[in-house]
Amino acid sequence: MMNIKSFIKDRSSYGFIYFLNTLLIILIMNLTHILTDRVLPRENILYVFIVSGALFCMFLTFEYIRFSPFYKALNKIIDSDDLKALLNLSEVLNNEQQLFKQVFSKAYRLYENHLSKYQENKKMFTIFINQWVHQMKTPVSVINLLLQEEGQGEKNETYESIIEETQKLSHGLDIMLSNARLNQFNLDFKVELVDLIALARGVVNDHKKTLIKYSLYPKILGDAKEIVETDKKWIRFVINQIFINAIKYSRSPEKNPRAITIEVSGDHAKVLLTITDEGVGIPKEDISRVFEAFFTGKNGRETAESTGMGMYLSKRVCDELGHKLFVQSQEGEGTSFSILFYRGKNLFRLTNL
Repeated sequence: MMNIKSFIKDRSSYGFIYFLNTLLIILIMNLTHILTDRVLPRENILYVFIVSGALFCMFLTFEYIRFSPFYKALNKIIDSDDLKALLNLSEVLNNEQQLFKQVFSKAYRLYENHLSKYQENKKMFTIFINQWVHQMKTPVSVINLLLQEEGQGEKNETYESIIEETQKLSHGLDIMLSNARLNQFNLDFKVELVDLIALARGVVNDHKKTLIKYSLYPKILGDAKEIVETDKKWIRFVINQIFINAIKYSRSPEKNPRAITIEVSGDHAKVLLTITDEGVGIPKEDISRVFEAFFTGKNGRETAESTGMGMYLSKRVCDELGHKLFVQSQEGEGTSFSILFYRGKNLFRLTNL
């Protein structure tokens, strides 16, 4: 914010000019007295300094009052988050201020043009990604159907590997599609009543072949029904992603039996869904970065299929839906991811807890 001190500092050159002008006046007065064989009284010198100082202060005061609206407008632009403020400068008083206004106006127009092009490119890219993912999901689905039809008899190791790889491909396409759709989340959600127990059972059934292959045993704990208000498609994506990670980091070459537990509990104010595995766990130094984009951590670097996007997208989805997602883990013992739902609170009806 401009104050008198900074204003005077910016015009220190004016003071130097006034000082030289005062000295010049004194020299001329002294020269006049020398020519007339008289001595210049000290009172006259003091008078010249006082008059010049008074005139200089009057000039600064006038300049401050004159330029103050322009500087206040500049300060508002600095404090504002709206770039349109660049166009709202007060009336200019001189050529310098006119140049400022022209520079700001041109900068804003260039910014608007670049932003418009960027948004259009982003929109086209999102449309392309959506179309491409849908096109890729069709052959993947066909491959899965063919494998199911041909797999009625004995299944060899190659057959099982193909099924597993197509599942990974399908999951990767889902991740890409979800990432693209999150940028327009407000156009792609529907809040409804969702039975978490039923939803969890559906997720488990989708992975039953993988669970059997790696000797993993799912357990669902909770009441017969636990209803929350959320978007069924998006929250299923989150639960599915957590469950896939639980499988990925629980399986072992020895196929030691391990459990993956989905527990749903609630009270009058909130509902908590927790997915707990007995896998490798997350190192302490990686816990705080689990929800960062592209962060794979120590465990992810040992797993070639890890992208570091699953939990990042899950956190974004929960944030958009007004839910809380957090993690607890002990390296070597297992990991728990929990989703906290608030009763009576959704995107359309937010209440203070």
